[in-house]
Amino acid sequence: MRPLIGITCDTYVKGPHRYHSAGEKYCQAILDCTDGLPVLIPALNADHHDYLDRLDGLLLTGGYSNIQRHHYGLDAAPDGEIEDPQRDRQDLSLIPAALKRGMPLFGICRGHQALNVALGGTLHPRVHELEGKQDHRENPDDPLEVQYGPAHPVLVSKGSQLASITGTDSFMVNSVHGQAIDRLADGLTIEAVAEDDTIEAISVKDSPNFAMAFQWHPEYCAKDNEISVKLYEAFNQSVLKYMTQK
Repeated sequence: MRPLIGITCDTYVKGPHRYHSAGEKYCQAILDCTDGLPVLIPALNADHHDYLDRLDGLLLTGGYSNIQRHHYGLDAAPDGEIEDPQRDRQDLSLIPAALKRGMPLFGICRGHQALNVALGGTLHPRVHELEGKQDHRENPDDPLEVQYGPAHPVLVSKGSQLASITGTDSFMVNSVHGQAIDRLADGLTIEAVAEDDTIEAISVKDSPNFAMAFQWHPEYCAKDNEISVKLYEAFNQSVLKYMTQK
């Protein structure tokens, strides 16, 4: 039996209807780089136990919306900022529940930020407006392969899980985000930073299984990227172990 990997969904309204969705690239990466099957989790705030009892791993996706600022102690965002309150409620309660079980967890971009907020950390709402920080956003007018092309190096922490998984102290990543971690939650460890010290990878302290998140998008064309393949393989091995123990 193949393991089931839960994938978090965004919500959006089209016409009079609300939809729940996740980008195909997240599902494809699971199919291409793990033994698992992707299962979409709608942001309906259903009983987490009903989902988690059946899942063997959790993938926290990226998304176009920003986490609402009140979740980490700031005033409301200005008008026009894209937000997804249903997803916030789902993610910020699902994450602790999954970690309490020791479930393998893989966070990406917004999911990386949600992991930090769920454990008590804060975010920079607009990194590009901070002195000394580079602009980590993509140019939406560029072709997709340019938007998700190599943008900057990350510097891997010595002796970290990420160093062990990748076997290197630096590699290039894409960069398509406007928010980033400000104060790191107490339960997390920095695994890698960008050259401007933006936190690019984190892990959960004392987790019995893979529990890491990344500010870049390792799911994009994952099977063609050596680093992405290594990350998903590490996640996969943890998922298989968890499934057996469960």
